[in-house]
Amino acid sequence: MALVLKRDLDQPLSLKELDEVWVRGRPTFVGLVVMATVLVFIHREFGGRAPPMLLYPWLAYMTAGIAIVLGMIIAYFIEPLRTRITGRFWRNSINVVSFFFCSGVAISVWVLLPFADDLLRMLMIFLYMWFVAMVMLANADRITTVGAMAVLVSAALFTVTEGIPYGPVLAGFLFMAGVATFSMRRLIWQAADQAAYARAEAQQSADALQQALELVRAERDAKTRFIASASHDLQQPLAAAALYFDQILSSKTGAHRDHAEVGVKRALQSTQALLQVMLDHLRLEAGATPVRLSLVSLDEVIQEVVMEHMPAAQMAGFRLTAVRSRLEVTGDFQLLRRTLGNLVANAIRHARGSRIVIGARLRQGRTDLMVIDDGKG
Repeated sequence: MALVLKRDLDQPLSLKELDEVWVRGRPTFVGLVVMATVLVFIHREFGGRAPPMLLYPWLAYMTAGIAIVLGMIIAYFIEPLRTRITGRFWRNSINVVSFFFCSGVAISVWVLLPFADDLLRMLMIFLYMWFVAMVMLANADRITTVGAMAVLVSAALFTVTEGIPYGPVLAGFLFMAGVATFSMRRLIWQAADQAAYARAEAQQSADALQQALELVRAERDAKTRFIASASHDLQQPLAAAALYFDQILSSKTGAHRDHAEVGVKRALQSTQALLQVMLDHLRLEAGATPVRLSLVSLDEVIQEVVMEHMPAAQMAGFRLTAVRSRLEVTGDFQLLRRTLGNLVANAIRHARGSRIVIGARLRQGRTDLMVIDDGKG
């Protein structure tokens, strides 16, 4: 049930890591059932053969190992426990279990086999090979590897020193089987680690794709808002030009007609400037043009906005007033004019008041541009 914990071992495992522990621990659960069955078999077969002073302490020792594994399984299924237990607990518990079983099985060679006949000894050697294969294929930690090798060495030494039939041949077979099992385990765990890394990379790719899709959606929404804002901005100077044209047609005096002509020219100039701003915005998004920073007179910006929005304000029943200013700031003239104009247009449309004041003031080293209305909101 080994899990390579590449994180802070003093922190509780995440639900995903706990699931990984359970997936890798399933072979151990099956082996636990088989181990319990083997202990029952040994108790039955060696109860009248091995001395009780050797057999029963050994059985108690192995039963304690099974109890530790059962405790780990119970802890996993109790929700408050498994979400609080740290990675260090799981790693240490796995090492303790490996030590218990490997040392117990290695000792059993000298506790049980001296009192067995040749047929039972062959069966026990077969069970040792099963144990080694199970623990080495189900675990990847160093303690398990050393413990499994200790079982093989102990069994091989017994076959040679006790003079059982084909002892040297059995010892050679145990050695070759151990090497083959170790090599197979290495290949299996390398494949498991590669699969885990592949899953992690696939998840990272999926997350990156999701982020890219969210970025595309955000850019699409930004473009949609830009188009809507541009359409809104263009309506103001064009509407102003239309109102000034109406004034030209209806004016009876030259002074009013001249004033309306100036208004038409300024409105069309504002339209042209807005189109230029839109082009600049698109170029800015493409990285094709820099922001045009310069020393901007806020009074000029305010007067441009007042001239552009005066006809719409008069039609809506507003008195649009500009407070003269001597302040200058570093910025882009057209972008400032557009931003201020949007505020004025929103006040005209939604404030439902009677007066709008545009001005600027210096406060605590900062220049504030203000659009103040006496309406709602």
